[in-house]
Amino acid sequence: MRTSTTRSMTALIFAAGAPLLAFACDREERALGTTHPSARDTEAEMEPRVATVSAVDSIVQARCDREARCNNIGADRAYASKEACDSRVRAEWRDELNFAECPGGIDPKELNECLQEIRNDDCGNPFDTLGRIVACRSSDLCRATR
Repeated sequence: MRTSTTRSMTALIFAAGAPLLAFACDREERALGTTHPSARDTEAEMEPRVATVSAVDSIVQARCDREARCNNIGADRAYASKEACDSRVRAEWRDELNFAECPGGIDPKELNECLQEIRNDDCGNPFDTLGRIVACRSSDLCRATR
């Protein structure tokens, strides 16, 4: 009798936990940008997604390259070192682009526009900086979820 109860309990626990495990795996794949499109996905949804971590890395690299080009890295500058730039810019974007804020991943087209604006950002020109800020809004970078 006890073995039957144990088996029933195990089956019940597995049945209840399986959907949670599937949800967690799907969520992790979406966060990493490794999901596979299903047959019912539309063509727009089948475009590759960029993982938020990868997008943050790209933005940090572009921004710190820009800061170096504009002579903002070094003693008595906005950033003491390349590492300081990396750390501060990454902290700025960590809360903006993450799985909670962008569950659908990052739109690659929007990310490319953002990176292009960063690369084209002229040193000391506030209008270029404004263009970069507009192009790099998380509301534009995050892919819409279904």
